[in-house]
Amino acid sequence: MNEVEEYFDVLLAVCKEGNLSLDMAYRQMRELLERLCRTQMADSSLQMTDLSARISFVASKAGLSMVEQNRLHTFRLTSNAILNRQAEPSREQLLRDAKTLAFFIRRLTGEDIPAGLYRLLPHADATYVVSPLAKERIRRMRVCFQYADDAFLYVLPVDRLADEPLRVRYNVPQINEEFAETCQLLWRHAQVNLLDVAVDDAGILTPSFIILEPDYLIDISALAECFKDYGHHPANYMLARLQSPDNTRPLLLGNIANLFLDEWIHSEESPDYLTCMKKAFRSYPIELAACADLRDREKEAEFFADCRRHFDNIRQTVTETFRAPGYGLDKTDAVLEPSYICEALGLQGRLDYMQRDMSSFIEMKSGKADEYAIRGKVEPKENNKVQMLLYQAVLEYSMGMDHRRVKAYLFYTRYPLLYPARPSWAMVRRVMDVRNRIVANEYGIQLRNSPQYTAERLKEIHPDILNERQLDNVLWKRYLYPSINAVTQRILALSSIEQSYFYTLYNFITKELYTSKSGDIDYEGRAGAAALWLSTLAEKCEAGEILYDLAIRENHAADAHKPYLLLRRTVYGEVVENQVLPNFRQGDAVVLYERNKDGDNVTNRMVFKGNIERISDDEVCMRLRAAQQNAGVLPAGSRYAIEHDYMDTAFRGMYLGLSAFLSATKSRRDLLLGQRMPEFDLSLDARIAAAPDAFARITLKAQAAGDYFLLIGPPGTGKTSRALRGMVEAFYREGKQILLLSYTNRAVDEISKALAAITPEIDFIRIGSELSCDEAYRGHLIENVLENCSTRREVQERIARCRVFVGTVATLSAKTDFFRLKTFDVAIIDEATQILEPQLLGLLCIRNAAGADAIGKFILIGDHKQLPAVVLQSSEQSEVCDEALQAIGLYNLKDSLFERLYRNITRKNLQASTGASSWVPGRCYDMLCRQGRMNVEVASFPNHAFYGGLLEPVGLPHQQGELSLSPGLCGCEFAGLLTRRVAFLPSVPEALSRSVKMNHSEARIVACLAEAVYQQYAVSSGFNSALTLGIITPYRSQIALIKKEIAALGITDLNDILVDTVERFQGSERDVIIYSFCVNRVYQLKYLANLTEDNGVLIDRKLNVALTRARRQMFMTGVPQLLKLNPIYARLLESVAVK
Repeated sequence: MNEVEEYFDVLLAVCKEGNLSLDMAYRQMRELLERLCRTQMADSSLQMTDLSARISFVASKAGLSMVEQNRLHTFRLTSNAILNRQAEPSREQLLRDAKTLAFFIRRLTGEDIPAGLYRLLPHADATYVVSPLAKERIRRMRVCFQYADDAFLYVLPVDRLADEPLRVRYNVPQINEEFAETCQLLWRHAQVNLLDVAVDDAGILTPSFIILEPDYLIDISALAECFKDYGHHPANYMLARLQSPDNTRPLLLGNIANLFLDEWIHSEESPDYLTCMKKAFRSYPIELAACADLRDREKEAEFFADCRRHFDNIRQTVTETFRAPGYGLDKTDAVLEPSYICEALGLQGRLDYMQRDMSSFIEMKSGKADEYAIRGKVEPKENNKVQMLLYQAVLEYSMGMDHRRVKAYLFYTRYPLLYPARPSWAMVRRVMDVRNRIVANEYGIQLRNSPQYTAERLKEIHPDILNERQLDNVLWKRYLYPSINAVTQRILALSSIEQSYFYTLYNFITKELYTSKSGDIDYEGRAGAAALWLSTLAEKCEAGEILYDLAIRENHAADAHKPYLLLRRTVYGEVVENQVLPNFRQGDAVVLYERNKDGDNVTNRMVFKGNIERISDDEVCMRLRAAQQNAGVLPAGSRYAIEHDYMDTAFRGMYLGLSAFLSATKSRRDLLLGQRMPEFDLSLDARIAAAPDAFARITLKAQAAGDYFLLIGPPGTGKTSRALRGMVEAFYREGKQILLLSYTNRAVDEISKALAAITPEIDFIRIGSELSCDEAYRGHLIENVLENCSTRREVQERIARCRVFVGTVATLSAKTDFFRLKTFDVAIIDEATQILEPQLLGLLCIRNAAGADAIGKFILIGDHKQLPAVVLQSSEQSEVCDEALQAIGLYNLKDSLFERLYRNITRKNLQASTGASSWVPGRCYDMLCRQGRMNVEVASFPNHAFYGGLLEPVGLPHQQGELSLSPGLCGCEFAGLLTRRVAFLPSVPEALSRSVKMNHSEARIVACLAEAVYQQYAVSSGFNSALTLGIITPYRSQIALIKKEIAALGITDLNDILVDTVERFQGSERDVIIYSFCVNRVYQLKYLANLTEDNGVLIDRKLNVALTRARRQMFMTGVPQLLKLNPIYARLLESVAVK
């Protein structure tokens, strides 16, 4: 069956009476429309967050009439209402909507509607009503831009229907003239929010605000920082990404002042200064110990005097000014650090202090105000004023607060000055125009996807362009000009290949960031931060991306040290069969908000941020980022929702990595870009050749490497437990300083386990948070190790004394201060093939306090045939076209640095073997080939299909020999299978009327097989739910269905086995693995695989991981006629015994 036949078959199943509930039918049709639009946009770089924009794009591409478009929009609006539980579906409407989709498919594909479906469709077309706009002010309106002339913008409304584009009057003096530049930048199908819209008798719209691509959220503080003394050019936004602060003292003072405010707000009695400073020391030990400014005794004394001054000023303000008449501030009814997501304005931000009724708020600043604007008077700086205005606007458009009634204060803690901010809506419009220009810049970079275009944009980071106010004073010459010019000159000083590399990486990161915020058209289901408000409740539930109807069981939000909430999960009013396992794990960053009705979401409620501390079937414990003294902030009678938090921190780290590359040593840049070959100590050659085993050989090679060493560790070869540990022991004996990194916290736990096994015991410190660390190693966490240090010197000495540090790449990348205290001889990076090149770049380029490389040589451990790094953009979009970069092995930025360096070395080896180079083969890399995990039969297919037959068994008992059936199982339906090592059980595809992300026949097969495995192993070797059996399947719906089937068996031990996706299984193993492919439609095949090519051989990295988790037995179930359409799966089925 081809895809077009599948489309019509889905509609046929939907139209047949009694096949499925109307709600489910609408969900199926909505998914079908999303898929149809995606197929039409597959070759486009256009990013469209909203289905309405995608429909408009496809409609114009296919030449649909306005009537045909409006029928599609009618279905979109109807399905929105039904899937958000705001309307009840009717069968008559459903059939008309099915007819709309059937004719849409015919129009797109040229295929006739099958007779069986055509007979079920009604004669009447879907009806729609175009209601004229009321001649009054409209608060907000989402539109899709079409075109413009000198008088009007022509737009199509998103939330209602129109027979022709609506006209929008722009550049109107004193109303929206501030958006003149925005209106020059609009592109066809751009999403636009119109706010405070006046409608005249002719139906012409005149908005006060024009917000471009509002689903792309810009951080309020980042936008405010674009307003400098010298101007407010959008390029300031790019400049900030590439500037790493040399002097961290002001930032440190700000963090400590925030801590003081928290103490004064929370404390019932007056806080003690020294106690507060001890808390500050516990919170920021590395930052305080590493701050360059504080090395000077005089400056150190000045800093601590500043801390005291800020403490006293905060005390005075909270105890006296707060109580003064007219301020409207009451610390007993305050909320600390509430977050806001404002889709109306395309902004997000977090406030320092807010009254619970939102009648007033405070934004605190520890730096200087403007002491020169008015003689003898202190005025707020422009960037601080802008920040306040934006928060006032967010409260107006997100929370419905009249900005004229909200008291907003800027609190400068160095004076003290509690400054009432006065709203200026004209100024807000000017700021929002800058926001729009920033978004247009970002959109342009990701759309064109061209390093040359990116280079043109980055050339705007130039003092002459940014100095819009033509400053020529001492401040400009001495401070502002040099800080801008430093970045400009560093970029200009790069060689040709370095510039190409820099622009290509900047382009990739920006496209990836845009996709992470807005989602991607080529992704199965919605991704990105915008899903928080664009996905329907039904979509979120199916993806397991929301927990709602949560009630507070225990409120410990006031606990100053570890504030948390224990929330009770309730069963949603869904049919149990359609329940999906929540996609939340311990440590996940999440947002919490009150959700007492279906219309409540992150864009119209106060948001609290935190992390999942633990989660079970009936409750979830959430650690809050900020303590809340006031119990009324989180009312006990309310219901709550938790969703994933999408943070930009990983991208901020990648941009800072590019900044580190700009100022890296020439030697390190040359090494990374293949302009010099890695060095190697030749004196160890003889010992390497005579090494007794692979682990000894690898350790010696790692010691001999002068720059880097790559270790390929296929599944079960002991890359962490043996190879990494052996290298650490060898380097430790040599007195080296060692940094151990990995991509995931789970892998860092594995490294910690390997370190803990070393005898005699070695001292190591783990950098990370308590929630992301296994309890067994929490004593090694830096916060616990440094707990008894009371001075900066003690911290410096303790860090100097320890020679082994371990953490994730992301954590260390964010702690650049740490490298002022510590220089490492060697960094060993595990899971290196799961780490993108720009994620690693900053760590490899960072310099220490003396200006040398903070990391000496680096060792990358990974397997480029297992799961890769997560990249949201498509492989075509991340491709590198620059020939000079291709020459150094950089073909695609979805590949890791490990893969690029390995590609380079093996190519040099090829040249050496043909006499074209003096390069000695194999010095800088090695591969572990003896695996101790899989039985030889289990290993056979992945070994030959993916590793060229290089893997050999260690020869452990479970890797050889025959299996015998346990007594009493002779009559079991799976008796013949239980003694096989590898087997495939055919299933049947799910009915077209059901979700494609579940397969009932496979779930039943898996459960029955799990019961048989339990009986087989319980008798012979004992059943251990953590070691004996694991089940892998690609979808959360299928995980939930399998768990339900297993629960029905009534075998307690089976309820505790891991049933999860292949991503969660990487790095682990079980005696027996059952893999449910859950492929019900042809199109799913392209999402199931993760393909790469190695020496002309096609490798499915996901399948490789799934097949190599099993020690003794590997069972698979799927629909053979569908799986055989994929050549790799076809070969797999040929090699396996099919029941």
